[in-house]
Amino acid sequence: MRLEVRHLELVVAIADCGSMRKAAARLHLTQPAVTTQLKRIEDHLGGALFLRTADGARLTPTGQDFVREARSMLAQLHSLELVTRRNAHSSGAPTRLAGIPAHHFGLLVAALGDNVTSRTVKETGTLTALLTTGELDIAVLRQFPGTPLTLPPNVGHRLLTREPLFVGVPEHHPHAAEPEIRLSALAGDKWVMPEPDDSGMNAHFARECAAAGFEQRIAHFSSEAHVVLTLIRESGAVCPLYPVGGTPPGVARLPIAGNPLVREVVLAWRRDAPVAEEIDDLCEQVAAGYLKLVEESDVYARWWRTGGEAFAT
Repeated sequence: MRLEVRHLELVVAIADCGSMRKAAARLHLTQPAVTTQLKRIEDHLGGALFLRTADGARLTPTGQDFVREARSMLAQLHSLELVTRRNAHSSGAPTRLAGIPAHHFGLLVAALGDNVTSRTVKETGTLTALLTTGELDIAVLRQFPGTPLTLPPNVGHRLLTREPLFVGVPEHHPHAAEPEIRLSALAGDKWVMPEPDDSGMNAHFARECAAAGFEQRIAHFSSEAHVVLTLIRESGAVCPLYPVGGTPPGVARLPIAGNPLVREVVLAWRRDAPVAEEIDDLCEQVAAGYLKLVEESDVYARWWRTGGEAFAT
């Protein structure tokens, strides 16, 4: 017998799942097949990798060493496959990317490497049309409750993140020092909102505010971040803020109790584009990069660690 990649994957799956049954389900095998294969691997190596217990399987010291090295080898193999695939495509036309100006967009550009062209586009209808006609290979879109995306059959899609919308208030606001704020507590405030577009964001806000018992007093419309932040600081208005990022002086960024305001960031791609083969890898890289941004955002990191992760993913 010679160790193969599938053997490494099997042992790592058992270690991750903590039981033969769960590992079998992950690997789409029967439990007896997993048990038999593990015995062959252990016989070949000359020692037990797991201790079988009533509630599962626990790594032995030998198993811990094996799994550590197996993870490293699998990661190297994954990297080799990804680099080779990209090199094979690099001599052809670049991957054409467009999307909303969200952090996911920048992370996706980095994940795609050098052979990519990109541009930001806010309008959902424009992005959908460009994907449909083949002028784009891949795109980052958003959808809000009540305004779902409508994509053609030749376009695949996957949820990247379900993001809560926080609120920015001036630092002298009565609730600025609280860990979170109820939406109804903002009933008397003036709002800054982005210019209405086809995403449905403003309509989503209006519905949730109405459900909280008030109608928004929208005093200003602006989609420019520096203008919005100035209006919060100088005019005392409040504004929706996405959770990633630092909070500038004079502004407090607050989660909203119950997370009533939310957007979903969606990756969409043409099924016939070469990049379609890389979607799993790209999503993993974007997710890893996004987690780093979460940790760099104090308010968001606290929200994420106190139940937010399950909401977002």
